[in-house]
Amino acid sequence: MIIGNPDCFAVIVDVVEGWNVDKSFQNGILFLAISSEIFPKEIQSATLSYEFAELTESLKNIPVDRKIFSMPTEKAYNELHNLVYPDDWDIDNDYRYSISTPSFYDHNYLVFAVSNGEKIRILAGKPYYCREESRDILEGVKITETFIDVSDMYKITDKLSGIDIRRDL
Repeated sequence: MIIGNPDCFAVIVDVVEGWNVDKSFQNGILFLAISSEIFPKEIQSATLSYEFAELTESLKNIPVDRKIFSMPTEKAYNELHNLVYPDDWDIDNDYRYSISTPSFYDHNYLVFAVSNGEKIRILAGKPYYCREESRDILEGVKITETFIDVSDMYKITDKLSGIDIRRDL
């Protein structure tokens, strides 16, 4: 099932019957289409009974920050990354800007969203994770981004909210 416009922003979700023993977890695929690119790039199992609801809630609650919204692409991505994953251990993570789900994190696909109140800016990338330093390397990350009207995102989240994973997929 595709919800939204893949040329701009869409959620792609489907249960894969062969990945399920019963209807407990509803394993399947969960992708985001951002400016005609699919994230994550690899096919992987998503626990839809959890991840689908988490993604829907994240998309409904994208924070407004006009300053970050208007930054150049790389600077905005880095700023959002630093809010969600601060280098300073004494600063709390601000996960409100993240729209990645656990299956995205498994392969280090980090997708962020911020709004200016009228539009939503979505930025996706895959930083290299340096295990020795226990941090993401943000230099040279290919960032894909899109802008979507808040009203169009409401349409997407309304459709997502109406889907019962166990019944509809």
